Amino acid sequence: MAPSTSPPSKTSLSIEETPFKEGRVGRNKHGQNFKAVEASRPDYDRAKTLTYSKTPNPDWQPGDGASVDHTKHKCISFEPYEPGRDVVHNYKLMITSVVPRPIALASTVSPDGKTKNLAPFSYFQAVSTDPPLYSLAFLGGKSNDTLDNLLATKEICISMTSDWLIEAANFASVNTPSNVSEWDLTGLTPAPSVAIRPPHVAESPFSVECRLYSQQDIYSKTKPDVRTSTLVVVEAVRYHVWEDVIDANRSELDHAKARPVFRSDGQTYGSCKEVFELPRPERFSKLVQDEGSKVTEILGGAGLGANKTAGSNL
Repeated sequence: MAPSTSPPSKTSLSIEETPFKEGRVGRNKHGQNFKAVEASRPDYDRAKTLTYSKTPNPDWQPGDGASVDHTKHKCISFEPYEPGRDVVHNYKLMITSVVPRPIALASTVSPDGKTKNLAPFSYFQAVSTDPPLYSLAFLGGKSNDTLDNLLATKEICISMTSDWLIEAANFASVNTPSNVSEWDLTGLTPAPSVAIRPPHVAESPFSVECRLYSQQDIYSKTKPDVRTSTLVVVEAVRYHVWEDVIDANRSELDHAKARPVFRSDGQTYGSCKEVFELPRPERFSKLVQDEGSKVTEILGGAGLGANKTAGSNL
């Protein structure tokens, strides 16, 4: 029997919410006036399509460095645990400096199969292609429903967050009691998965069924006995992709059609509307053999280091 998404009866509804962290984190800088601030802004342009521009510096040559004078900027240096610094400041610094971050809309099912859970996560990234692995980080000393369900069932389904479902995805972050499903609250449609029990989001153009690959608990620097986060790696076992957003080889998504949304700082999100292409360098051995090339000039002569190899995971 498929897990139910119907709201629990009032008699069975737990009133114990999961921890509400917004008061300390302070993501909303506008307080109760956010709707007024939002009303003053232009409408989101749904008609705007993906456009290609030149790179920021099309005339760049090897050795040119960056197109900014760093001497005009004063650099300050500090430690993460300097006296008087709240750990929440490290959190804010990380989410404002590690950008943009993709948003994983994670679906899990409780061990008893009665409750389907749905929640967004931006501490999410690709890890490996063989096997295809993804990572998710769960912050906080107390585990949440998604982590509890994943560790108990070893199953999770991750869906892409596109701009047409971002409001629903954001509302899935509400701190409901563990026996309340976010699916009904968001209005999103749970589509049956094939290899695992957690459903995928029917309104998402890309979803991936995954099984738990590894788990690592992380502990506080100042309180070594306190767990502060858990890192999990999950393995893809099946993909679900809208046919009109993927190529014939089933290898590349069309971002102009998938319209993924990314997470920035605080409560700020963004979409991929403008991009540029930047070809990788030629093989190093070829670059040093070209007479008069900038690489040869920088190295002081042809052939220097021609047999040396280097790589990048960019």
